[in-house]
Amino acid sequence: MHLARVSAGWRGVSVALLWCAAQGQQAFDTSGEIVQHTLGARAGEWDVWAAPFVRWDTVYFVAAAAHGYTTEQALAFQPGIVSVLRLGGYIGRLWDASAPWDATAAVVVATVLANIASWASPLLLYEVVRAWSTPSIARAAALFSAIAPASTSALSAPTPESFFSVLSLLGFWVLGTGHEAHRTARRALAAMCFAAATCFRANGILLAGYLVWHAAWAPKTQSLGRFAVRLLGVLPLVFVSISPWVLTQAWAYSRLCTQGAISPWCTWRVPLAYNYIQSTDVGLFRYWTLAQVPNFVLAAPVLLAGGIACATYGRRVGLPLLDAVLCPWRAPLGHETVPLPFMLHTLALLLVLLFASHVQIALRLCTPGGMPFVWYGLAHGSVHRRTALRYLVPYALVAGLLYAGFYPPA
Repeated sequence: MHLARVSAGWRGVSVALLWCAAQGQQAFDTSGEIVQHTLGARAGEWDVWAAPFVRWDTVYFVAAAAHGYTTEQALAFQPGIVSVLRLGGYIGRLWDASAPWDATAAVVVATVLANIASWASPLLLYEVVRAWSTPSIARAAALFSAIAPASTSALSAPTPESFFSVLSLLGFWVLGTGHEAHRTARRALAAMCFAAATCFRANGILLAGYLVWHAAWAPKTQSLGRFAVRLLGVLPLVFVSISPWVLTQAWAYSRLCTQGAISPWCTWRVPLAYNYIQSTDVGLFRYWTLAQVPNFVLAAPVLLAGGIACATYGRRVGLPLLDAVLCPWRAPLGHETVPLPFMLHTLALLLVLLFASHVQIALRLCTPGGMPFVWYGLAHGSVHRRTALRYLVPYALVAGLLYAGFYPPA
C-alpha cells in the first residue's frame, strides 16, 4: 500500500507540474497549439485540457489519430498509442451515439490511461524483482523507478512509454511467477503481453528474447537435444511477440510499394519502412558529432547507472556465468542468474544507444518496464541509494518543466 500511495502521489505531482508549467510559460515550439486547428478542436477546451500534454511526438500521434498515417515519416511510430487516442476521442458516444471524434477528449482519455499505466508500473516492477531478490531491494527498485527521468514528461503524457512499460512488466511477471507445470501456458500469455507492448514501441521486438530464455535456458535439467527442441518449440511464440512490428511493416509495404511512385526502400532486399525512416544519424558512430555532445550529457546518468549495474552484476556472478550462458545443457543456471536476461537486455540497449542511435532516447527508454535492470542495480547499491535519489528527484522535476516548454530532454 505504501508503494501504491507513493506512486499515486508522484503521478499527481507530475501531472500538476506539467499542466502548470505549460500554462505558465511560452512554449519554444507552438505545435501543440497549432495542431488543434487541423483537428477541429475547440480552442478554449484544447488550450486548457489538451495542449499542456501535446508535446514533441504527441503532436504526430494526435494528428495520426485524427487523419490516419498520411505521411511516410509517421510510420516510425507503432500504431498502439494512435489507436488509444483514436478510441479515446469517441468517448462521447457512450452517451450520444452520433457524437463525432473529439481531439480534446482523445488527449484527456489517453493521458488518464497513460498515468494509470505509469502508476501501476512500479507496483509490477516490485513483483518482478521480488521473484529473484529480497522484498527490500524490490521495494527500493520500484520506488526509484516511480521517479524515473521521464516520469514528469513522457510518462505523464499520451505517449507510448507508459503503455510499453506496464505491458512489458506484465509479461515479465507472468514469466517469473506461477507453478512449474504451467510454464508453457505462461510463455504463451507472456508472448501476448509482449506483442501488446510491441504495438506501442518497435523495440518491443527485443522482448522476444525473454521467451527464448525462459524456454531454452531457464530449465535446470536438460541435454543438448532437449535444449535444441525447446529452442525450436518457442519460435511460434517469438513470432507472436514480434508480429505487431512485422504486420506494420507489411502494411506499409502494401500501401507504399505496390502502385504509383514508390519510395527508395521499396527496392531494398529487405524492404523495411522503419529502417529507412529511422536511418537519419543512426549507425555506428554516426551520432558522435560535436553538435550532439549536449545529448550525450543528458543521457550520461542513465548510461552510467545502467553500465555500473551491468558491470557490478557481472563481477558478482563471476566467470562461470559465461559457460552457463553458452552451454546451458552442461552448466545449468542457478538462482543467482535469474536476473541475467534483464542484464543482457539492458546491456544491448545501452550499447545501441551509446554507439549507434540517438542517445537521448535513453531517458525515455529508462522506464520501470523499459530497463528494469537499471532500477534493480540502483536498489542493490551499484550506485549509492542516496546519491541516486538526490539526482532523480531534481532531474525529473527539471525535465518536466523543460518538457512543458518543448525543450529537451524529451
